[in-house]
Amino acid sequence: MTHAHHSLPTKAVIFDMDGLLLDSETLTYDAYVLTAKRHGISCEFTDYSRMIGLNMVEGVSVLREILPDDIDVSDFKAEWMELYRQRLDGTVPVKPGIPDIVDSLATRRVPMAVATSSQGEKARDILSRVGLARHMLAITGGNEVPRGKPAPDVYLATIAKLAAYGIRGADDCIAFEDSENGVKAARAAGLRVIQVPDLIPAARAATPPLHLIADSLAAGVEWLDIQSVWPVG
Repeated sequence: MTHAHHSLPTKAVIFDMDGLLLDSETLTYDAYVLTAKRHGISCEFTDYSRMIGLNMVEGVSVLREILPDDIDVSDFKAEWMELYRQRLDGTVPVKPGIPDIVDSLATRRVPMAVATSSQGEKARDILSRVGLARHMLAITGGNEVPRGKPAPDVYLATIAKLAAYGIRGADDCIAFEDSENGVKAARAAGLRVIQVPDLIPAARAATPPLHLIADSLAAGVEWLDIQSVWPVG
């Protein structure tokens, strides 16, 4: 459990999406297991976990290493993603407490954005459906930048978009991430990052104030010392 107290001055918050705002990593893994079983492949979570936080291009490279040579990677990926989409067509699983946390930050006029490895259009659609997109000043997808996480591109693009709202750079922002690839991306962009591990534990110890680890998003938000960009009211 997280008991440490931290005070992190910030003007804006940038969220990862999958595994942080949404419980979509569980859906993705379930669809992966089912696809593997259809092909008679035994799947290890340790193999799957290497893909967490990567965008589609990097994820396919790992998948190619995992799958037997006689399995077509693109066909497997298409089948897997179709199963995942079918599950998303139902109720999108928002992590517990997330709507209240985002609403609270919005009430305090905190600029918020999303930097995700998922495709931008998909992210905007899902976040709109669950009522979170309206609070985000920018939503950037992994397919909208040259390199995916753990490269910093998606965060750098998001910070640039926030410049229109009085955010001057990485020092004005805090990133929230669940995965090691996400933490690497945020740090490479010069951001301080609060990690809230999802399916796999944090891979390394916290190094405050640059990298902190919280046991929930709510606990991490408690550490924020919001330096207002806009007056409340």
